[in-house]
Amino acid sequence: MPVSFMMTVGHHFEEKIVTFGDEDSNEDHHHPGQSVTQHCRSYIFPIGTRTKIRFIDTPGMGDTRGLIQDDINMQHILSFITNLSHLNAICILLKPNESRLNIVLRSYFDRLLKFLGENARHNIIFCFTNTRATFFAPGDTAPLLKKMILSCPIKDIPFDKSNTFCFDSESFRYLVAVRSGIEFDQYQKNEYQQSWTISVTESDRLLQYFCGSTLKPYLQNEWRSVEHAQFRIIKLHKYEFAAQVDADNEYSLKARYRTGHRS
Repeated sequence: MPVSFMMTVGHHFEEKIVTFGDEDSNEDHHHPGQSVTQHCRSYIFPIGTRTKIRFIDTPGMGDTRGLIQDDINMQHILSFITNLSHLNAICILLKPNESRLNIVLRSYFDRLLKFLGENARHNIIFCFTNTRATFFAPGDTAPLLKKMILSCPIKDIPFDKSNTFCFDSESFRYLVAVRSGIEFDQYQKNEYQQSWTISVTESDRLLQYFCGSTLKPYLQNEWRSVEHAQFRIIKLHKYEFAAQVDADNEYSLKARYRTGHRS
């Protein structure tokens, strides 16, 4: 997965674009404000020798291309997960310094939960990024998120330390920047090393939560909603149509064979 970000360096704050990884048509780093991830894609990571975790990277909400693009992204996400047998966790990524949660996030969060059904509450996880500035805590976003959760159609969604995880990617950016030849002073190095240590600890806690006994697989046959039923019906129609096309093609081939055989 490619990475691209801008840094200011030197006494005159020259702008430098730092990149890492190969170009990927599914990752658009050239249009700030638009979702970087263009389509859902799954990544499988081995955990030990007996466990594999599949992470599904999805397009983000609040795309600068407007509500139509957000709706396209949401439709794509719902269509993608309908092909899965179950979900173990639904990770909601947020930043800790939001002054308000925009209406787009709130509306699509509600739509996702309505699609999955009320039992999805047990599998929701909140992940906060860029949390070094808020001492690895949810920061100003926490009270806003609590208010949003209370207004959700699905009640009793947990939001506490057990299902909330706080990370910071600055230490990773630091390593990528060093690889690109950017120099840092000792104070900055110490700060990034501390950030790395805390983020690794939090990542381990997240993996333990994934693999522990708390989370139960949320099977697709438990996703009881009208929109999910509509997706299933559309999917069945597509299969039936494909099967009919295959049958027609097979009949056509047989007819041609018979005609050729008689002649």
